[in-house]
Amino acid sequence: MPLNEHAMEIHGLFKTLAKKVTEEWNKQTESLVSLSHFRMLYMLNLRGPQKMADLAECLHVTSGAITGIADKLIERGYIDRNRDLDDRRVVYLNITDSGKALMETLSEKQVLLYSRLVDQLDSEDVAHLKRIFTQMIETLNTTEKGL
Repeated sequence: MPLNEHAMEIHGLFKTLAKKVTEEWNKQTESLVSLSHFRMLYMLNLRGPQKMADLAECLHVTSGAITGIADKLIERGYIDRNRDLDDRRVVYLNITDSGKALMETLSEKQVLLYSRLVDQLDSEDVAHLKRIFTQMIETLNTTEKGL
């Protein structure tokens, strides 16, 4: 099989895996929050209050996407939005106590979901996956720098 066919097959498999993980996440969490919402809650729980622009960068989404996700999480009471006291143009997002409680529940579900995928692989296959994903990420990071 030519290299470009392998690339397209891997791309298709990766997209299918991502779709299946999303479907399983929605089923396991009874669609409480999407994976995108969970990722934002996770980062706020981990790092504390964050500027919207910084969250967009670390989650690899647009500022518009961050605004949409934030609006939904604020509406549900999982995060709140606060303006910087010194510079009113700067907006911080912060996880609420309700959001932290949800994170505890969802973090357990996330561990179970990904453990179910990884536990059925032998340690050599896990090591290969980690090495391959790391190499692909490094290739993309190098490409971003103009190479």
